[in-house]
Amino acid sequence: MISNGVINLPSSQLLYLITGYFVSTGNLLLIPAIIIGSLGNTIGNIISYELVKRYDKPLARKLLMMNEETFGKVHQAFHGTFQASGMWWIFLGKLTPSVKAFIPIVSGLAHTPRRLTYFIFLSASFIWASLLITLGYYFGEKVSLKSFTAISLIIGLTILFVVYKQLKKKGLF
Repeated sequence: MISNGVINLPSSQLLYLITGYFVSTGNLLLIPAIIIGSLGNTIGNIISYELVKRYDKPLARKLLMMNEETFGKVHQAFHGTFQASGMWWIFLGKLTPSVKAFIPIVSGLAHTPRRLTYFIFLSASFIWASLLITLGYYFGEKVSLKSFTAISLIIGLTILFVVYKQLKKKGLF
């Protein structure tokens, strides 16, 4: 989960579903699995956050794989959003499939308050781990990777659409 927090590989959804399945078979314990998974993800997120905060735009642009022009627009839009909406975007983003991987990068760019950012990373990682391990516990043998990926993608795209509409309304897009 540390590597998932830094480079988003392997997929936390897949890891947590598998973990939940092993909890259901008695091979793992629920609470330690949730705690270890969420701490690992949080440590990885903190590493990404601190690296981007230290090396700023050049590193963030490389991690996001964007050209200079696109990066400038995205940086301006998210920086303004964090200033206007506070830390709620970080918390919601960390709970959004397909978006959560970028939150430490965006947080580092926005130079969000360190302690609060760490707390949000930990809280959201704990919620994410709890939900997905529980899903894996109850449905591990019945959930296919395709159906879970499709649901995650739909949720992520819906949230991105809502964020886009809000940014457009503010004139940032």
